[in-house]
Amino acid sequence: MFKKILVAVDGSKTMEETVRFACDLAKMAGGTMTLIHAVALPIPVGSSVPFDSAPLEQFGKKVLEAALKMAEGSGCRADTILETDYGNSGHIIARIAQEKGVSLIVIHARGHSKVESLLLGSVSDTVAHRAPCPVLIVRP
Repeated sequence: MFKKILVAVDGSKTMEETVRFACDLAKMAGGTMTLIHAVALPIPVGSSVPFDSAPLEQFGKKVLEAALKMAEGSGCRADTILETDYGNSGHIIARIAQEKGVSLIVIHARGHSKVESLLLGSVSDTVAHRAPCPVLIVRP
């Protein structure tokens, strides 16, 4: 079953629901839970000025701290990963899932309209298409 669950968190309103849902799954399966926040940096083009990722990483640490408190409040222990890389958050999450050998990724859907999803892309959609394991998308 789902022994290693990776939970993507971003600080949004639906994060608490997603963490609680994943916690319930981990308890039922007797598995472990890891919370991940992916910081996607813009890909440098030509001689662009270096991007300062410190504010984004600070935000990510706060998101992970809040998610960890939510997990503990639901009776789960969890590890955390703050991953900073160039590109798309969905690609980062899928890569970490592969590296860590997770058996399930839990992520929430943002609820973009079809037009917004086409223009902005969707992290959950990217994860679902690139993940090496099943992906459970929690809808708001």
